[in-house]
Amino acid sequence: MKNRLFKSAAWMLASILAAPLAWGACLSGEAEPNNADTSANAGMCSGVAVSGSIASSSDYDWYKLDVAAPGAINISLAHDSGIDLDWYLYKSSGSYVAYRSTSANPETGSYSATTAGVYYVRVKSYSGAGRYTLNVTFPSSGTPGGGGTPTACTLPAAVNLGKTGNSTPKPSTTTGGAVLMGGGMDVDNAIKWMIGKSGGGDFVVLRSTGTNAYNDYIYGLGGVNSVQTLLITSTAQANDACVVQTIKNAGAVFMAGGNQADYVNYFKGQGVGTALNYLINTKFAPVGGTSAGMAIMGQYYHPGGAEVSTALLNPTTVAIGNNFLAYSPLTNVVTEPHFIERLRQPRLAAFMASSIYNFSVPWQSMRGISADEATALAVDTNGMSKAFGTGKVNFVRATGAAETLSPGAALTWLVAQKALQVTEIPATLLGTNTFNLGTWTGTGGVTHYWYINNGSLTIN
Repeated sequence: MKNRLFKSAAWMLASILAAPLAWGACLSGEAEPNNADTSANAGMCSGVAVSGSIASSSDYDWYKLDVAAPGAINISLAHDSGIDLDWYLYKSSGSYVAYRSTSANPETGSYSATTAGVYYVRVKSYSGAGRYTLNVTFPSSGTPGGGGTPTACTLPAAVNLGKTGNSTPKPSTTTGGAVLMGGGMDVDNAIKWMIGKSGGGDFVVLRSTGTNAYNDYIYGLGGVNSVQTLLITSTAQANDACVVQTIKNAGAVFMAGGNQADYVNYFKGQGVGTALNYLINTKFAPVGGTSAGMAIMGQYYHPGGAEVSTALLNPTTVAIGNNFLAYSPLTNVVTEPHFIERLRQPRLAAFMASSIYNFSVPWQSMRGISADEATALAVDTNGMSKAFGTGKVNFVRATGAAETLSPGAALTWLVAQKALQVTEIPATLLGTNTFNLGTWTGTGGVTHYWYINNGSLTIN
């Protein structure tokens, strides 16, 4: 089916269903006064995000945790850009036992509690004032303050594009994975692969432009409890506690096409980014994306705007970001969708060169993955992947260092005219051709080489 951007207003109105569920009697927002442990906000549930704000350097927000048994207390604090907030963890008495006070956003860390009992989290400002989302996981009793029964949370009206399927969420056993879809026509079997790994739970679609047209399509493929679309167009929406919890409750999340700069600006380092990494690395639920959604799946990503015709003339200035999503099999990988349709071979080579130069990635480690339109790569947690669809997936690695990779200079990357080894895997309906990202070897493909001389790419 075509990448879903439009849907009738009547269908959209008909599909707006009940709000998603979080956990009963759980704190979801800060309540003042809570400037000391004696007035700390109670009712935090393990894994349920809380939204709050710090007004000044003298404003402290305290939260009470009822820890039911010894075990790990994991804390994540995401906040507005341009400020720096920190957290401190205390036992019921005495000084703090753990803290995070770095420039990272989110501030994450853990503490191994040796006893059950009351603990406190204090949020404070190191510099600036603004909003935050606090998420803590800890051994819980299954009652309010450490678990609970379902109840409704309210999404911002502009965010909620509606839900198709059952209004009551379904807990599910998930299996990790990632889908890199090249754009254009959606690949049914890649989405079905994600559904299988969702355990039949709730499927959430994220986007920053467009409609809820994915709801009916994905639900119609079968095997999911519901499909819900969230339209997120600001960091405030990305840090909303109900938005964060809806994502964390999902059995699978898929990022639609659009502009990857929006995803970087709105999601990275915010509550949504934290929730996505929670799904990937803690819950082990599948996460995927098409077009712009694919573009931000690797450890390294291009935020948009590079011209194919000029990318190799000064690759050190080609914009590359890193550490948005942390999926282990895609470490040291940069991705490129719409590949053959937009002749993006020079861009992918430039992205790899920019990553090597700007992030000091060893050339031996740097990797590139491209996907044509109507094509998707499904990657298991062990790095084994399948190519679904009608186009091709390219797996690119360097065979040696670039001869010229410096500011203001055109790229020369020859290595005896075999600078970049490219394994081209044809996609099939059932994903019969595979590639192992760990060994960088595959089945059903062919290998050829690219090289670049003074900014000009040649394909052997």
